[in-house]
Amino acid sequence: MNEAFVDVNGIMTKVTTFGRWIEESPGNTNEIVILLPGNPGINSFYKEFAKTLYEKTEIPVWCLSHAGHNFSDTGFVSFPNFKQNKALYGLKGQLAHKIDFFRKYVPENTKVYLVGHSIGCYMCLEILENEHVKNKVQETFLLFPTVEHMVDTRNGQFLNWFIRPIVPFVLLLCWIFTILPSLISSFLLYVYAFMANIPRKTYEKDIRSFLKPGVLRRVFFLAFEEMDQVKERNDDVIRKNVENIRFYYGKADGWTPKVFFESLKKNVPSASVELTDINHVFVFHHSVDVANKVSDWVKRK
Repeated sequence: MNEAFVDVNGIMTKVTTFGRWIEESPGNTNEIVILLPGNPGINSFYKEFAKTLYEKTEIPVWCLSHAGHNFSDTGFVSFPNFKQNKALYGLKGQLAHKIDFFRKYVPENTKVYLVGHSIGCYMCLEILENEHVKNKVQETFLLFPTVEHMVDTRNGQFLNWFIRPIVPFVLLLCWIFTILPSLISSFLLYVYAFMANIPRKTYEKDIRSFLKPGVLRRVFFLAFEEMDQVKERNDDVIRKNVENIRFYYGKADGWTPKVFFESLKKNVPSASVELTDINHVFVFHHSVDVANKVSDWVKRK
C-alpha cells in the first residue's frame, strides 16, 4: 500500500493505492481501478475493500479522497481557507476535483474500472459526461448509489431537518471532543462504536480523523449541497453508457430505498441492477463481500 497527499484542483488530496503508485510507470498493465468514496470521503474506511479488490483482480486500485476530507496527521498539509473557497468543497467543486485527477494522473490509453460508493456514484455518472474521463473508463460499478432525490429519503429527511439546524452546536461538540483527555475520548468512542455496531479497534483512528472540526465542516457542507442539488437521476448518461454500468442497491437502505431500484428498472429496462441484503455502510462489516462482487464484475469484462 502507498499513501500520500498530491495536488488535485489546487487542493492537497490524500490518495491511497494498492499496486502501483499513481506516478509510477504502468508496467505490464494499462488497467486500474479508481474508487470514489461516499461522504465522508475518508480513504481509510475503504482500505480493506481496496486491498481485497486488488488481491482478487491483480489490477492496481487507487482510492481518491474528496477535497478537504482527509487532514494530514503531521499537520504539514494545509487547505484553501473554507470560508473564502467554499466552492472547492461543494458538489460541483468535487466533480471538478475528480476530473482534474483524471487529467493529471491517469495516463492516456488507460482502461479504468470506475467504482463509486454512495455520493461517489453520483460523481461517477456526472464525470462520465466529460469526454476526457469517458474515453478512459472501461466500466462503472455503482455501489448503493445516491443518485436521486436524496433529501426525500429517510436518512435525508433526518439530516436536512434535524441535523442541519444544529450544525454549529455539533461542530462545537466536535471541538470539545478533540481537547478531552485521551481516556475520556476513548471511552466516548467505545460507547459510540458499540451503539453504531462499528469495530472500534479497527476504525478508531479513522473516526478520530473524521471528528476534526475542519473535516466535519467540509463534510457537512458537501452533504447539504447533496440535499439541495441531487434531484432527478441522470438517465441520459445512464442510457448512453448502459452496457458498461452496474448498479448495486441495498434492500433496506435509508439513502437508496427500493423504490429507486424499481424506478431505474422501469425507466431504463436494459440497466444492470442488483439488490443485496448488505447495508449502505458496507465498509465496516462487508468490505470483503462487496470487493468479491466487484472483482467478479471486473473479471467478466
